[in-house]
Amino acid sequence: MSNEIDSQITESVFKDEFLKFYHKKKYYIFALFFLLIFLPIFYQIFLSINKKNHSAQLEKYSELILSSKVQESDIKNLLKSNNETVALLSLNKLIETNKKTNDIILFFDEVINNGIISVRTKELLKIKKSIFIFDNATEEEMLFLLNLKNKKSFFKKINLEIMYDFYLSKNQKIKAEELKRIINEN
Repeated sequence: MSNEIDSQITESVFKDEFLKFYHKKKYYIFALFFLLIFLPIFYQIFLSINKKNHSAQLEKYSELILSSKVQESDIKNLLKSNNETVALLSLNKLIETNKKTNDIILFFDEVINNGIISVRTKELLKIKKSIFIFDNATEEEMLFLLNLKNKKSFFKKINLEIMYDFYLSKNQKIKAEELKRIINEN
């Protein structure tokens, strides 16, 4: 009998404590429940919309390339795309079709300054731009593009090699030999 009363009292106390906790924290419980249910749903919707936008941009690029009259202005608009692949494909198409060096440099700058481009891709574009302007560039421009001080760069050795060739082309043999020493140390 005593056990039954103890268990009823314990059950009643637990129920009261649970109800008290629920009334105190019911908004937090609902918010947590809402987040657990709806956050994954909203995330999937976001991914779906993002995928649809990327597909539409790629389709637009494909239509422009396959059309008989490719307008340079339409391809320039795709340089600002938030799809990295479309922006890079547009850049390559503009490089193929445009013969003006100044315009091509502006295209490189536009894509490099695009916030959607990854760090590695930016480094590759800077290397490509430095090779493109190699003959007419100043030392400051080349050093800025190649950023030789960045020790964590994936393309550090390539950057050093390009700068070495640049110094050789400008007949700066002392700087070239210093870079060759650094290249051999790595």
